[in-house]
Amino acid sequence: MPVMDEFKEERAALKNGTLKEKLSYFMEYYKWHVVAAVAIIVFVVSMLHHLLTSKDSAFYAAFINSFPIESSEEHVQGFAQYAGIDLNTYSVLIDDTLHLDFESPSQDSLASSQKLMAYLAASEIDVFLSNEAVIQQYAYNESFHDLRDILTQEQIDRYEPYFFYLDQTVADAVQNALANPDFDYDHTPDIPNPWNPEAMDQPIPVGISLESAASLSEIYYFGEDGPAVIAVVTNSPHPETAIKYIEYLLDYPAAP
Repeated sequence: MPVMDEFKEERAALKNGTLKEKLSYFMEYYKWHVVAAVAIIVFVVSMLHHLLTSKDSAFYAAFINSFPIESSEEHVQGFAQYAGIDLNTYSVLIDDTLHLDFESPSQDSLASSQKLMAYLAASEIDVFLSNEAVIQQYAYNESFHDLRDILTQEQIDRYEPYFFYLDQTVADAVQNALANPDFDYDHTPDIPNPWNPEAMDQPIPVGISLESAASLSEIYYFGEDGPAVIAVVTNSPHPETAIKYIEYLLDYPAAP
């Protein structure tokens, strides 16, 4: 029997069929259409919800290799109040999902590296907070501001004892080496002690130690490999807010 004739007979028979038979027929012939339609509806509703409820970002901090001790909600609210940010209109995000290990990279480390690369390229991140190894790695990839260009002289005088430095001469050597197609990754230029600018040829302050940031240490732990360091990203969309966050961490007292 031709397929079309068989199809017509089935349709005619279903006119007098039970509800169960009709549903069975419908699901057999149209289930993928239904699945596709539902998927499209879910996607559209999700996008509309995101567009209608999402807030403009006022500040984005990348906390790398951090371990939460307690919720950061109160910390975010305290900073928003300090910086004059209306959280009903704008978002303040502390992203503590990022973990990097340059010695033994895992899937988690690779995913975090790719996320940071994408967000840096999109000018989404304002500051990095991490241990010395991570800040140093990104500093020599020219990811951070020279703090003397964005801090006031009063702030420089106050924070200078806590500055984390890179040597511009070494940074130039690293960039020149990386531009060489025959670069030997096993023989990179020696990186000087970031806390000893006197031993550098061209010291550039790119970070600040957070060892004395009592309010931060109450909610986050960055391990035992030296103090956590904060650095302002070169293409930060909110450098003024980033500076306010530095002030908040270093000058704002911890909770009693």
